[in-house]
Amino acid sequence: MHVFLTGATGLVGGALAGALLDSGHRVTALVRGEGRDVLDMGSRDRIGEIAVLQGDVALPGFGLAEHPQGIDLLVHCAATVNFAAADAVHEAVNVGGTAHAIALAQDWGCPLLHVSTAYVCGRTDGEISETPADPAAAFTNGYEASKARAEALVEAARATGLAAAIARPAIIVGRLSDGAIARIDGFHHLFRLFGSPLLGDVPAVADAAFAIVPICHVTAGLMAMAQDMAAFSGARVHLAGAAPFAMADMLRIVADYPGTVPARMIGPAAYDRATRDRRTAMVHRRIGPQFFDYFLRSPRFAGDSLQQIAAITPPAIDEAAFRRMIDHCICAGFLDWR
Repeated sequence: MHVFLTGATGLVGGALAGALLDSGHRVTALVRGEGRDVLDMGSRDRIGEIAVLQGDVALPGFGLAEHPQGIDLLVHCAATVNFAAADAVHEAVNVGGTAHAIALAQDWGCPLLHVSTAYVCGRTDGEISETPADPAAAFTNGYEASKARAEALVEAARATGLAAAIARPAIIVGRLSDGAIARIDGFHHLFRLFGSPLLGDVPAVADAAFAIVPICHVTAGLMAMAQDMAAFSGARVHLAGAAPFAMADMLRIVADYPGTVPARMIGPAAYDRATRDRRTAMVHRRIGPQFFDYFLRSPRFAGDSLQQIAAITPPAIDEAAFRRMIDHCICAGFLDWR
């Protein structure tokens, strides 16, 4: 199978590129800029094993000077995941990029596998099924909102005949076996603050929890979808752990590591940013609008489609696995609480 892949220089795209290559598939990747790497789950750079085309998802036709031939599947992983990015950036990259991916899949006559996020549910809490996203829902940040609008484009294209499926990873963390992750980004930056005195007291409900998912499960799910698009066409597939991981447990585990000053969960009604010291107040002003809403809920993402179609069950992430993820980040020099 010849796969055209966007976002290959990112975490998910790199892991998927490596898995596709290891399974004997041919990969052509869209890359923006020179000197980039494509890191698989083992952090090996695989860029020398794929065909690379320069372009930009924000441009019509991805700005390709020439189009590849014989594409069997377009996998669209590219996105900006910066919660604080301007709305115009989210619109151009996440929404516009998806529109351009749809147009190319239609032109090439191939299916589209669109990588979204489980958090297109917005502020919805509790059990969340694999139903269409609502672009008019209440969202925590522009990233979530833009991914919901992008999904709506895919749904509309599917209704007019495009074979397409949507993958929705939750919050991606390290590999289940050893905690390894090729690119430490996103949630990990917030997690680093959990052990830092810079965060202090934060508004959170007692049962706040995060829907985390190991990168190995995300990759396995995407591979199952990519290799059987006939079965997955029309599906919206949650890629998440078996259960959310409690914020209180995360902070308790972090407290076991030398040098940490863990954040403290306080009831939202008791929280007053004005009472924070100057440094903590500055951190809260910066990250609060993008992240504090996640401290107020515990979404549980049903993984029915992946189980029913590919017999892949959501992984259980226990305390030992979470500690392996911390240990990897410490060994990589990312977490240094001493």
